[in-house]
Amino acid sequence: MSFISQVTISIVIYFIIRFFYKQEKSLYIAGYIAVISYILIYLTAYEVISLMPTIHFMVTGLSLLIIFIAYSEISILERKIRNLKKGELLNIEPFSVEKNYKIVFKLLGIGLLFLSFSLVSGFSLQTVFSANIIFKALFTFIAWFIFVITVVGVKYFNFPIKYATRSLFVSMCAVLGAYYMNSYLVGA
Repeated sequence: MSFISQVTISIVIYFIIRFFYKQEKSLYIAGYIAVISYILIYLTAYEVISLMPTIHFMVTGLSLLIIFIAYSEISILERKIRNLKKGELLNIEPFSVEKNYKIVFKLLGIGLLFLSFSLVSGFSLQTVFSANIIFKALFTFIAWFIFVITVVGVKYFNFPIKYATRSLFVSMCAVLGAYYMNSYLVGA
C-alpha cells in the first residue's frame, strides 16, 4: 500500500466519524482516531521497519493528514459563515465558529510541528546537505516565522483568529507545495 493511500484511508475514516458523530467534541475524536488509524495502517503495511525512515514517513503523513483536516474544517467554517450571512439559521450547530477557528489554528500549529519533525528526520536520512534539503529548511523556517507572527498578532494586537487561521493555512499549503515541488525544481 502506498504512502498516499494510507493518508487517504485515514482521511476517509476522519470524514466518516465526523459525518456520523455530530457533537461538539467530534473534531477531536475524529482527529485522534484518524491519526491513530494512520499510524496503525503504516505500521501494518511495512513488515521491515527501520527507525529513521519510519519516523520520517510517519510524521510526513501526519502533517499531510492534519493539514487536510484543517482544510476541510476551514471549508466547513466558511460555509457556516456564508449561511449565517444569508440568514439561513436552520442547520446551525450549537458550537461557536470562533471557537472552531481557534481549534483549527491549533491544528495547523500541530501540523507545522510535524512538518518540522519531518525536516529534522529528513536531515538524519541525508548524508550530504543538498539544495533539496536546504530549500526545505528555508521553507520550514518561513512557515514558523509566519506562525509566530500570527500568534503574536492574535495575542497582543487583536488580530482576528479567522484571518490568522486563513493566513497560516495558506502559508502551510505553500510550504507543503514547496516541499513536493522542490524535488522537481532541483532535479530539473
